[in-house]
Amino acid sequence: MKKLTKKDVLFGIVCLVLVAAVATFAALWALAARKVEDTDTFYRKKCAAFALENKHLSKGQIVFIGDSITDYYPLDAAYADLPLAAYNRGIGGDMTSGVLARLEVSLFEIEPSKISLLIGINDVNRGVSDETLLANYKEILDRIQTRLPATKVFCISILPMNAKAAEMKLDYESATERIPALNGAIQTLAEAHGYKFVNLYPLFKDEKNHLIEAYSVDGLHLSAEGYAIFTNTLKPELT
Repeated sequence: MKKLTKKDVLFGIVCLVLVAAVATFAALWALAARKVEDTDTFYRKKCAAFALENKHLSKGQIVFIGDSITDYYPLDAAYADLPLAAYNRGIGGDMTSGVLARLEVSLFEIEPSKISLLIGINDVNRGVSDETLLANYKEILDRIQTRLPATKVFCISILPMNAKAAEMKLDYESATERIPALNGAIQTLAEAHGYKFVNLYPLFKDEKNHLIEAYSVDGLHLSAEGYAIFTNTLKPELT
């Protein structure tokens, strides 16, 4: 039996490290692929559910459309005192491109008289350029204006994030830098279409332009107190 040399041992260790690295990379790649697939599956299931709901919903009501901040919004409790029903068309993880692709099932089939639109933070967090985000946003408003010319649209500002979002592997500092300019551009788009820009951003940020901790559960999504601020600001516009 050949005696192992120091060189043989080192070679074996290197091989083991390489095998472990390849296995780890493969596992992370599979996990990332599954997350993308899960997100896509969730999106399609939500759109299918909207299509079924549309058969039983009244036209001329209020629709809230957006991502998880809208998806988690307890609309029934928040807007129960309004004469119109509030329908939730939020999808967790959605982006401007996703909203653009589902306008028919989310809005046009039920012809709302008022729309609350809050979208864009997931574009920011996933590296979508400002140019693409705003081009998608403009196309969303263009299509709404063409299909629902009498509908009032309330474009909600993108909200800030804070350090807790880093626990979800989100670059909140980069988002903090981008959001003010994006909100300015969204305001310009809204006003160019004759729509109302509802600027929640100043109400939710602290002195560092980070999301006030009491208004969030994880640095991105809103707490009950945060939703109360949202409701108290938007409800007068919807009355």
